[in-house]
Amino acid sequence: MNNIKEAKRKNLIVNDDVTLYQKLQKDYKYLLEYYINTLIDLKSFEDKIDNSNLFIGKNTKYKKLNEYLDLNYFFLINNIFIEKLDESDIKLLKENFNKENISNELINMVKKTYKEVIKDNYFRDEYSSNIYKVCYGPVVPINFVDNDSLVFRLIYGKNLKEELDTNKFIELHKKQLSFLENIKKELIDDLKKLDIKCEVLLEKVL
Repeated sequence: MNNIKEAKRKNLIVNDDVTLYQKLQKDYKYLLEYYINTLIDLKSFEDKIDNSNLFIGKNTKYKKLNEYLDLNYFFLINNIFIEKLDESDIKLLKENFNKENISNELINMVKKTYKEVIKDNYFRDEYSSNIYKVCYGPVVPINFVDNDSLVFRLIYGKNLKEELDTNKFIELHKKQLSFLENIKKELIDDLKKLDIKCEVLLEKVL
């Protein structure tokens, strides 16, 4: 949950105008995705899906979930609690962010702060040190993850081989799910490079 009081105290929200707050959220997320991309080759996982010969469709529902990453299946979906930054880091982000020239200073700031900035631990007007489950998306068990996790969603589209009879369609769908679960496990293993708890949620869209 966002700490609106803290955001107002740091002048990220002025007179209920959230324009600056939302801009800095997007800028920070851009930098976080940029940083992750220096460590993890997410495009290689997308290539595995495209080259699987399992007729897995691309996401056609969500057009702009990433800020930096130009991907069709994988999306970073953490909330960005920008109010957790100290005022010097907020000043750095406001004054130095430039998509055409990402500075080492900004990346180092993100490396230093992102584990706290993505942690969803503001509850009942105070920050909690407890680890508990939060929900990303519809309220079903598979969408609940620990509140300190880095969370990607693997979104895939409808089966591209629609002319199959019912039995073959079901068989192909099972193969698709098994394949995507393996991709998910491989990515989670690769994300260990970030030294943070990571989750990848599967979602099929029509």
